[in-house]
Amino acid sequence: MPVATSTPKTLPAGIYCPTLTFFQPTAEQDLDLETHARHMEFLAKSGIQGVVLQGSTGEAVALDRDERKQMIRVAKETFSRIGNSGTIIAGTVGAQSTRENIILCKDAAEVGADFALILPPSYFPAMMTPDAIQSFYEDVADASPIPVIIYSYPGVCSGINMDTDLILRLAVHPNIAGIKHTDHDVGKIARESAALKGLQTSFTVLGGATDYLLGGLSVGGKGAITGMANVAPRACAKAFELFQAGKTTEALEIAGEVSKAEWGMGKGGIMGTKYAVQKCNNYPESAALGRKPLPLVSAATKSHVDAAFESITAFERQLEKQGWVGKSLVAN
Repeated sequence: MPVATSTPKTLPAGIYCPTLTFFQPTAEQDLDLETHARHMEFLAKSGIQGVVLQGSTGEAVALDRDERKQMIRVAKETFSRIGNSGTIIAGTVGAQSTRENIILCKDAAEVGADFALILPPSYFPAMMTPDAIQSFYEDVADASPIPVIIYSYPGVCSGINMDTDLILRLAVHPNIAGIKHTDHDVGKIARESAALKGLQTSFTVLGGATDYLLGGLSVGGKGAITGMANVAPRACAKAFELFQAGKTTEALEIAGEVSKAEWGMGKGGIMGTKYAVQKCNNYPESAALGRKPLPLVSAATKSHVDAAFESITAFERQLEKQGWVGKSLVAN
């Protein structure tokens, strides 16, 4: 019996942060919930639209069910304590069956998540035809107590690349709220945004990085879920808001600085990202640890990140000192 929400929720436009998962520097590598709460407070005070827990950046494939629930609960509690009713999105990254994805959606709803971000199963990629993927998302959405967001990320899904026709068929489902394009395809963002104008749906199209934030917005996209918001949430949000206000010159200047740093972050992979967040936010050194078997961040990656992030970190601290926050926080 489907338990999907009877009143569809709209995924708000804006900047979202796919947050990291922090681990204690012990043999067991239990969750470091203290640093997690500290990071949630930093993000909650910045004015971004919301956060994504246990996505790809959050090493979700290394987490168990209870750990996922703990992280969502702490995020929800921290945002509430700050007085921020921002959007909490839970990833089901790593789940390879319809059944497990539904279980994780129910878990996430139980502890306060607003949406679930879901990758298509990919262990048997040859079997995942467009019809199979459509059935998968529809079955999960029918049973999920919170709306579903499609997660298009061929790089972690055995190359599965969902086309525009499939996305638009899914967009009309009342419990499928949007898509994150970590396929980095601005053409898809343009096609989907144009086609959605003729459909009775509130489906929200988001990019998967800030490298092309303004490009995505210019063709109808509604924002981005970007790892750069872990370091520079105010800068990302300000670029978004300036562009929306028609101040393209100012938006381009900030977006360029963000993009240069994002290129540096991307070169280091997940470990470069963790080091950048730890170093730029002055977190404990253990915050840069991945859950084993991920290796330690290399000295070369550290040097590269240090150079790439010097300018954007200084700008973010300047915005913070000025008391600048995004409109999403002001609205709350």
